[in-house]
Amino acid sequence: MIDNKYKILSAPLQGITDNAFRMLFDRYYGSVDEYVTPFVREEHGEIRKKDINDLRSNELPNLVPQILPSGAEELERLTTVVAEYGFKRIDINLGCSFPPVAAHGRGCVLFNMPDKLREILAAIGNRADVTYSVKMRLGYADSRQWRDVIDAINDAPLSRICVHARYGRQQYKGECDLTEFGEFLNACKHKVIYNGDLRSEDDVDRIVAQFPNIEGVMLGRGLISDMNLARKLRGITIADKQIFANFHNELANTYKSTLCGDRPFLLRMKAFWEFWETEEQHKAVKKIKKASSIAKYDAAVLEYLSQLS
Repeated sequence: MIDNKYKILSAPLQGITDNAFRMLFDRYYGSVDEYVTPFVREEHGEIRKKDINDLRSNELPNLVPQILPSGAEELERLTTVVAEYGFKRIDINLGCSFPPVAAHGRGCVLFNMPDKLREILAAIGNRADVTYSVKMRLGYADSRQWRDVIDAINDAPLSRICVHARYGRQQYKGECDLTEFGEFLNACKHKVIYNGDLRSEDDVDRIVAQFPNIEGVMLGRGLISDMNLARKLRGITIADKQIFANFHNELANTYKSTLCGDRPFLLRMKAFWEFWETEEQHKAVKKIKKASSIAKYDAAVLEYLSQLS
C-alpha cells in the first residue's frame, strides 16, 4: 500500500483504454488520480475522427489527452484541436515504440533525432492556454539517449514527466533499466512519474522504496490484468467478482451498440482477455478467445462468470 502523497495514473493503451473503458473503470473501480488517453494523432493530414470522438464523449474531470507530434508545427495543430474541447492539460507522447509510429518520426524514435526533439520541447513554451506534460522512454536505441537532451527537457515548462524505464527497441521485453532511471531522476528538474512492469502491490512498493522522490506511478497492463490494483494500493476494499461481471457486461453492451458487426466487437473484447486470463480459468477463457460470433462469445463468457461465484 502507498500513501496518498503518491499519485496513481492510468496509462494509455491503444485499443483498450478508450472512453467507454475509462468511464466504466472509474465507476466500478476508480482510485486513479489521472487517466491519460491513447494518443491523438494526424493521419493523411487530418486528425483522426475517432480520436476526437473519444475526447468529445468524455465526462471525467481528471482526463489528460495525449498527443503524438512529429515536430513543432504538428504539436501546435494537435494542441489547438484538443484545447477546443476545454482541456487545459495535454500530454506529449515521446515514448511510443510501435514500429509504424517510429517509421513516421513520432514517439520515442525522436531520441534518434535530437534536433527534432529539441524543436518540440522548445515549442512547448509557445502556448499560455495549456500546460504540457511528457510521457517518454529513456531513449530509442539505448537507455542513455535521454542524456543528450536532458538540458532541453529541463528547460521546457512541463508539469511532470512520466518515464517508462526501457528504451524503444526493447518494446516491452527485457528488464527495465532502474539504474539509468535513477540517473534520470537525479538529473531531471521536473516531477517524475515511474512507469514499467508494475503488476502488483509488491512491484509498486519496491519502486517507491527505491525511488522515494518520484511523484507517483503509472499503471498500464498491470491495472488491466488486476483492476483492483489501484484500490489495493490505496487500502480500499477490493471490488468483488460480481463487480467484474457487471463491469464486463456493461462494457460489452456498449461495444455491441457502437461497433458494427461481430468481427469489430470480437476483436475489441478479446483484447481484454489477453490480460484477464488466469491459470484457474484457462479452459473457460480459451472458449472465449475461440468464439466466432457474438452469440458464442456471450455463451462462453456466461460459462466463465458462472465459475467465479
